[in-house]
Amino acid sequence: MAATASRRRRLTREIGMFFAELGYIPSRRDYMRLSNRPKFLNAKEVDRICGSWPRMLGMLEKEQPEIWELIHKAPEPKKPTIEEKMEKAKPAKKAEKEGDDGKDI
Repeated sequence: MAATASRRRRLTREIGMFFAELGYIPSRRDYMRLSNRPKFLNAKEVDRICGSWPRMLGMLEKEQPEIWELIHKAPEPKKPTIEEKMEKAKPAKKAEKEGDDGKDI
């Protein structure tokens, strides 16, 4: 089957979404060793449709810029929860009793 433009776009979309789930772009060798990669989308198929691994990455960056940004987006720093803030908080100092002579008012 010929490697048409629509097949290339479909391949870049599918493999791009897989990379977005991973959170990074693995090397060709690492991709071949992943057991959870998309079915029927091995490195040999990528080479057959796109020509090579670096060329596939170039197509992914050019044709799917939203997915490319999603892959390379740095995780946002997580805000501390109220429990974490309470653990770090210092206990309040006891207030002095009111009155000049030390007796309560």
